[in-house]
Amino acid sequence: MDEAIFAERRFEFMGGELVVRFFAPTKAPGGEFQCHYFIGWPERPFRRYACGEDGVQALMLAMRSVHVRLLVSDAYKAGQLTLWGGQTELDLPPAFSSMPP
Repeated sequence: MDEAIFAERRFEFMGGELVVRFFAPTKAPGGEFQCHYFIGWPERPFRRYACGEDGVQALMLAMRSVHVRLLVSDAYKAGQLTLWGGQTELDLPPAFSSMPP
């Protein structure tokens, strides 16, 4: 699959950076939309995708998935994963658990 990078963010990570990429949502053979994403962990890059009813939903779900994965990481919990000069808020869509009812 020839994926086009749709958006990229670089986080501060242990004196270097951690690159996260979101690829342009595409329609899958089953009719749903998929948005592939990549987290460039140095020890093991991580690739997955999220599905949605349309491209916007697939992108939002991919961003939420990445946000959760970063928040539960040992690096984030240890304060080694930040954004823009040490900001602990990673500025990604919130996890479902933080959404109001």
